[in-house]
Amino acid sequence: MKEKVAVIGMGVSGAGVLLAYQKELPQHPEVQIEITCFDVPESFGRGKPFREKSEHALNNSRSHTISYDYSHEEDFVEWLQAQGLMVPEYASRRLFGDYLYDRTQALVKELQAQVIETSVVALDWLQDLQQWQVQIKESNGEVAFYYYDRVHLCCGELPSTDIYNLKGHVRYIHEPYPLQQFSEQGPKAGDHVAVIGTGLSALDVYKYLYDECGVRELELFSRSNYFPTVRGQEDQAYKCQHLTKESTKQLMAQQNGNFTLDNFDEMLSKELAEVGIDFQLYKERFFQPGIKGVLVSYHNPDLVTLMQHVMLQASSILTEAWPAMNEPDRREFNETYHKLLVNLRNPMPNDSAVELLKGVKQSEIRVLDGVEEIEALEPSPAGVGPYFVLRGEGLEVMVDWVVNATGMDMSLRDVSESPLLQHLLDQRMVQVDSAGGLSLNFETLNLLSPRFGEWPTLHGHGVLVGGAIYQNNSTFKIQAQAHRLVKRLLADQ
Repeated sequence: MKEKVAVIGMGVSGAGVLLAYQKELPQHPEVQIEITCFDVPESFGRGKPFREKSEHALNNSRSHTISYDYSHEEDFVEWLQAQGLMVPEYASRRLFGDYLYDRTQALVKELQAQVIETSVVALDWLQDLQQWQVQIKESNGEVAFYYYDRVHLCCGELPSTDIYNLKGHVRYIHEPYPLQQFSEQGPKAGDHVAVIGTGLSALDVYKYLYDECGVRELELFSRSNYFPTVRGQEDQAYKCQHLTKESTKQLMAQQNGNFTLDNFDEMLSKELAEVGIDFQLYKERFFQPGIKGVLVSYHNPDLVTLMQHVMLQASSILTEAWPAMNEPDRREFNETYHKLLVNLRNPMPNDSAVELLKGVKQSEIRVLDGVEEIEALEPSPAGVGPYFVLRGEGLEVMVDWVVNATGMDMSLRDVSESPLLQHLLDQRMVQVDSAGGLSLNFETLNLLSPRFGEWPTLHGHGVLVGGAIYQNNSTFKIQAQAHRLVKRLLADQ
């Protein structure tokens, strides 16, 4: 059987789809697959996170625990050694991007995939032909069409959240990446800068502005003001006894495929009892906003590392449990656990914590509390700032620049910067999941449409379906889901 397949978006998710076909096609010599990959040159083989040219943006996982192949964790280290390079504890995202690009190009060559280096602007289902029509706009402005039997949507470069409605104002930077933009036309020494966000992206921005641009007056804040925990010691790995995939599957089998918040509460309580941790006491003492949270994490590495291992496993079992939970349980889970889980699951490297704490101690960084609004001021005729005023109860701070580092807007309320997603949502060919991103059937990884139902030949991957698949933003999880899908597709042919 012959099938024409389109992979739209060639970052981590798109490469994961190619890797899955490379793994499975040798088991099915009777199947012929013609693959076409679509993406712009700067993202091809890298995606948004790994096209960064700066060395200041670091992976938050150690080098020997990340890879383009989830079944071969040491591949990145082996690649570094083959290049004659040192193996850093935390590699820069630029270096990891070079590695991903190299491996993706090898996959393209092995699979003899066609590469079209441009963005897809529309995707339509042609009922009469039973095929997908992919529309692109070429560099000369002309429109071209391609036709496929199956499409993998891997275009997870979602827009950033514009909390304070500042988009379009002078000296407001809506997208923080690539970081080198700051050196070219951004803040400089002597400027006062506010960074919206307290996650890993905000830390990237802070380090770059401090080290490369000479900025010594920075304000950091977010709605919650929770920073990531500090990554703990590697040699303290803990194997969970109760928060296991086996226990989760067993419970779901006993409950007609359902999973409840009570199930999760009980599993977590038993797990924490094994290591002598009281959840509420931990939350009260260690889950604190602002620099207090960073300090308590930094000075208590053993306990925090243990909780990181437990919550990483919790995130793992939720891959299957989350789709089996009802909406009220999901909402209550988010209120009780989500922020803490993200805080522990996505930790910052130790060096990043040291730099942050040093900046605070030297009064070069402040963490603001209670910023309710940001007003863009009219620039003076001489072009002299300030350009913005940050306000809250008892708070008024003037700044020259505002940088948005809040992360992606999973609500998909404004996708005007993505013509493809805008088209798919406008035509009701896909739908937004209640947890954000696009909805899919977790069992089949087929996307859902309010107009056409479940698509058997349209599949979602990566962050694009990061609401339907809980925290679907890790390289290994994305690869594992793509492999599960492709294995099923080829077995069914």
